[in-house]
Amino acid sequence: MYLIAGLGNPGRQYALTRHNIGFEVIDYLVNELKLGGKKVKFNGEYYTHMINGEKIIFLKPLTYMNLSGECVKAYVDYFDIQTNELMIIYDDTSFNAATVRVKKSGSSAGHKGMEDIILNLNSEDIPRIRIGIGQAEYDIKNHVLSRFSEQEITLMQQAVKKAAQAVMLFIEKDINTAMNLINTKTKNKDINKPDENE
Repeated sequence: MYLIAGLGNPGRQYALTRHNIGFEVIDYLVNELKLGGKKVKFNGEYYTHMINGEKIIFLKPLTYMNLSGECVKAYVDYFDIQTNELMIIYDDTSFNAATVRVKKSGSSAGHKGMEDIILNLNSEDIPRIRIGIGQAEYDIKNHVLSRFSEQEITLMQQAVKKAAQAVMLFIEKDINTAMNLINTKTKNKDINKPDENE
């Protein structure tokens, strides 16, 4: 069994903001896999699907970003999910817009949603997909709650597809395969500094 959780904030006012890119990946997968039967449990919206005989849960926590760990832990406990069967998808301000990176483990690097998940699960050994949303020029809070520019939208749509591909590789193969195929370095350096476990 796998739990795939995309992070964001519930409510129309937050729809399509940079901070909600995790929600967008879940929505994309739900649409591509033609999933119906949305359910709500433990303050989270989720869908279930079978892939290669494995039950997959696609989750959007409705607790607001900073309390994402409460919802994720409830699902982990109820469905008896191991941390290596969990994938968290979220935004990252240390990457240029549309950069996608898969990682096995590590700290939250200041992301409040991931920080709360690590705290609630008492582990940093949690696979995750980070999607670059561009660096904040001034106020990070205003930046993450802003929407993408017209020039960025096409790039971000491709990033969502790439993140969804990473999810499927994680489920159908393993985390190492997802990392090897998704974390492709480009000639132009698109991150501020080297990242461990990439």
